[in-house]
Amino acid sequence: MKLITLSSTDSTNRYLKDLVYSGALLPNFLTVFTPIQTAGVGQYGAKWQSAPHMNLTFSTLFTPENLTIERGFVLNMLVPIAVVKALKTLGIAEEINIKWPNDIVITRKKIGGILIENIVQGQQIIKSVIGIGLNVNQTNFEGLPKASSLAKIIGHTLEVKKVLEEVMCALEETLLQPMDFEQVYPEYEALLFGLEKVATFRLPEGEIFMGIIKGVAANGRLIIATESGEKAFRLKEVEMLY
Repeated sequence: MKLITLSSTDSTNRYLKDLVYSGALLPNFLTVFTPIQTAGVGQYGAKWQSAPHMNLTFSTLFTPENLTIERGFVLNMLVPIAVVKALKTLGIAEEINIKWPNDIVITRKKIGGILIENIVQGQQIIKSVIGIGLNVNQTNFEGLPKASSLAKIIGHTLEVKKVLEEVMCALEETLLQPMDFEQVYPEYEALLFGLEKVATFRLPEGEIFMGIIKGVAANGRLIIATESGEKAFRLKEVEMLY
C-alpha cells in the first residue's frame, strides 16, 4: 500500500478521483488518509460526519480486471466483507453485520459506511475509488441514536493507523479473489443484517410496510417478501427501520 496522508481535506474520495482524472500513473491500492475530513459523503450524497482525529476516513484506488458494470455489485459485497475480517482480526468479538448494501453494523449500531465510485469505459469498470469511514474513538453521537464506535463497543480506544493497516491488508487480500457473484454471495449473505427476520420498512413517499429480507440479487437489489409477494428494491427505494 502506498499511502498519502493529508492533514485535512474535504473528501478523500474527491482528492483521489482528482488524481485519477489527472492522468497520472497510479499504483493499485494507492490510499489517501486524513484525520480531518470536512465534507465526506456516503451513499447518494448523504453527509458523513466524523470528529477530527477520532475516526478512520480514507479512500483507496482499486483497478479490477475484467469487471463489467453489470457485475459491479460484487465490489459492494467484497469491500464490507474485508472490513468485517479486519475488525475480527482487531479482536472485535461482538456480532458484526453488513446492512444492505454495505454499511457496517455492530450490535445494531452503525459504525461504518462505504462509498464506491466507479470509473467506467464502455461496459467495463476500469477503476474504483473506494471510500471507507469507520467510527473508531468518537464517543459523542448526539442526534444520531443508531450510531456508535469501536471504542464505545469494546470499552477502550484503538490506534486509528493500526485500524487502517488491518483494513487495507484485508482489502488487498479480499479484492484479488475472483469477482464472481455466486462465489462471493454466500459469505455476504451470512453477514446480512436482518436476513429472514420480520422488519419494518419505509418507502420514499412515507408508506410503512412489514416484510422479510430474503436476500440480495446479483444486480444489488434488496429482495423483500411482503404481503403481496416478493419485491426487489434499488438503493434509496426503501429504508429499513430498526
